[in-house]
Amino acid sequence: MANITSEGFETCMAFRKASLAVADVAELLRGQNSDGPPGELLGELEAAHQRLRDQFDHEEDVAVHALALSVLVLAARTTEAIREDRSRPDE
Repeated sequence: MANITSEGFETCMAFRKASLAVADVAELLRGQNSDGPPGELLGELEAAHQRLRDQFDHEEDVAVHALALSVLVLAARTTEAIREDRSRPDE
C-alpha cells in the first residue's frame, strides 16, 4: 500500500463511490417488487457495475473513471425511479 500512486488512489475512490451507490440502490429495492422501470434500470445498473469491476480488476484506470461516473448517474436515475414507483397509488 505504501507504493500506491495518486492515480491509483483516485481510481480506487471512484470505484468505491460507484460501488457504494449500487449497494444503496440494492438496499432501496430490498423486499420490493422490481418490475417496471426500476427493475429495468437496476438490470442496467448491475451490468454496468459488472463492467466496472472488470475494468478495475484489469487496472484500466481511465476507463474506470469514465464508467464510475456513468454508474453514479444510472444509480441516481434508478433511485429516482424507485421513489416515483413508491409514490404511485396502487392500481
